[in-house]
Amino acid sequence: MKKWKKALAVLTATVALAIGGTCMAYAAEGEINVNGTGIVQADPDTAEIYLSVETTGKTSQAAQKESNKIVQAVTKAMAELGIAKENIVTTYTSVYPMYNYDDATGRRTVTGYRSSTDLQVTTKDIDNTGKYIDAALKAGATGTNGVSFSLADQSAYYGQALQVAVKNTEKSAASIAQAFGKPLGAVKSVTETSRNAYYVEDAKYSMAKEEAMADTAAGDNGGTSISYGKIKITANISVTYGF
Repeated sequence: MKKWKKALAVLTATVALAIGGTCMAYAAEGEINVNGTGIVQADPDTAEIYLSVETTGKTSQAAQKESNKIVQAVTKAMAELGIAKENIVTTYTSVYPMYNYDDATGRRTVTGYRSSTDLQVTTKDIDNTGKYIDAALKAGATGTNGVSFSLADQSAYYGQALQVAVKNTEKSAASIAQAFGKPLGAVKSVTETSRNAYYVEDAKYSMAKEEAMADTAAGDNGGTSISYGKIKITANISVTYGF
């Protein structure tokens, strides 16, 4: 076989092996570079409940006063259920005028004011999030903006994901070396491509997906029922092997 035909055969084999699976691999003279991904799933251990309070009044002060009254009642209800004060925070508040538009004259007049306040309640009691929502609504909260589930410490799971990524890259590299009829050499270099900032963002993205899976419905006892799924933690690495 001519040299160019041999080179074409090697190139074709390399491309075929690089497609599919959780790894991408590139073979060069003397080395194989493999990009691998490791994914682990874990049950969340923290829930963040988002509540809203909306009130109206003839004046901005009246609307705000009523809102503060309800916020205090909601905070008290959460405290009675064991939520620490530092885990109940105000994430947004505003007061703005409401208008009535006169189509005939094109003029608008202030008819009152609306106060809007958002609260975030954090708890480790993730299996009973519906209980906190029910208590907040009973205390005067006018609505909920959902529940998000997360992991307080992802580091251990991220370490497991890295180990899975290492195993995946080794399997892919070994398959490539075997296809070429050569033994897989030693590791020349390893690069962690996911980094902390990346996997935190990935966890947030996974968390958002879990939020979409949350099922808020009335249970048999008339209370709110919340379900949740697992969170995915992803790690990516690039490994170069001798070849």
